[in-house]
Amino acid sequence: MQGKFYSYWGAENSSAYEFLNKCTDPEQHLEKFLWNLAPIDDKLVMDVGAGSGFHVVRYAQKAKHVFAVEPDPGMIRQIYTRLCSNFHDNISVILASAESIPLSDNTMDVAYARFAYFFGDIDCLPGLSEVKRILKPGGHFFIIDTNPDRSQFGEIAKQVYPNIFHENYQKEHTLFYKEHGFSYFEVDTVLRAPNREILAEVLQMDFPKKYKDIMEQVEGTELSYSLSVYHFYKPS
Repeated sequence: MQGKFYSYWGAENSSAYEFLNKCTDPEQHLEKFLWNLAPIDDKLVMDVGAGSGFHVVRYAQKAKHVFAVEPDPGMIRQIYTRLCSNFHDNISVILASAESIPLSDNTMDVAYARFAYFFGDIDCLPGLSEVKRILKPGGHFFIIDTNPDRSQFGEIAKQVYPNIFHENYQKEHTLFYKEHGFSYFEVDTVLRAPNREILAEVLQMDFPKKYKDIMEQVEGTELSYSLSVYHFYKPS
């Protein structure tokens, strides 16, 4: 396997990572938005940076076939563990980086990358080229990222990681993707936990050194959360 690799806490703490997925956008506003633009019914779908496969099994309920592309062996183990208890015969798991995906040209109808590899700078250009190569003419590619300029979660991200989520973060990322053929959308949703103990565990995933301080600032079990959606359409 070749290419740039980003390690993530979820590979080490599968329980907290599962809670994070369950608590983020519980009403599935994002998926409804994406599927309105690009329905996946009976389509070939690729999830780049598929993580533990949480979303892959949901895609598989609609899609003809789903290809879960993931470079982290720890996450691959989580995908297979999930499939042992929630098997779908229309899911293929591929150990590969976004820069080198062993799939043929012009084969996928829809591709997704959710908080994975594509962080809006030149480092992700090889991955952009690779996904565009694999898309069919008329295919869609969605990149999902946190919008730090909106929502409680965004404000926390800016406070904890000011060097990453700086003043011009959103502006620069939107311009970068626009230059590479993407349109920009925003989806407002929430991060909602069943109790404060689980909320703390979820926040610890993204803010391991500050989550206790954050919990003192947060009331209840819910935070507003805004997502940036970058959409590429491959011309027919």
